[in-house]
Amino acid sequence: STGVMATGTDALLNSSLGFFDDKAMAQYVPAAVHERFKACLISGDDTSPEDQKLIADGMFTWARQLGAVDFAHWFFPMRGGSGAVGGMIGALKMDTLIDLEWGSKSVIKPFKACLPHERLFQGETDGSSFPNGGLRQTHTAAAFTTWDRSSPPFVLDKVLRIPCAFVTHYGKCIDDKTPLLRSADAIKVQGLRLLKAIGIGTEAATVYSYLGWEQEFFVVDAELYKKRPD
Repeated sequence: STGVMATGTDALLNSSLGFFDDKAMAQYVPAAVHERFKACLISGDDTSPEDQKLIADGMFTWARQLGAVDFAHWFFPMRGGSGAVGGMIGALKMDTLIDLEWGSKSVIKPFKACLPHERLFQGETDGSSFPNGGLRQTHTAAAFTTWDRSSPPFVLDKVLRIPCAFVTHYGKCIDDKTPLLRSADAIKVQGLRLLKAIGIGTEAATVYSYLGWEQEFFVVDAELYKKRPD
């Protein structure tokens, strides 16, 4: 009735609370693991299985506190002929935050609530269900989702959503995210090479891209061009 929204429900004030970003990771993951994770983002090295487990455990605790009951690998497959532009139609590979108690001696294994680290960092879906540039053999029809570690997972509608790249059995991209990541990596490699060659910022360990170069060409009548004040 007063026209003032309570702080707890203000979407703008709480817009970042549902992200497992650097701040959240520092709170839920051991400090040494957090530092190694950030170092891997710069170097491109794999996160060790031991660190993967600790990160998954921390993310599970955080997500459950926000009410998550499921998790999903969120990716953007190329949708040939769908009419969607720029990967507007995303895809989710859904799972529930449970797994079997593999250590149990029972024939029928009981369930436990958890986020298995193997399924956080990598998943598998049916690649043949998406445009793939042509027919492939049955044993190569699978496609894999991998967490893009530079994109923080977030909780929405009780689902922990994990931003992923999407590649085929042979590593070919069939999504809109992988080309972007590979382009950013290429700019990083050549950018560091350029800095070393010109002797500026030679101590830099990585290069971040915050904008895309845009090339535009206009054909303008010469007389109209001469009338421009600039």
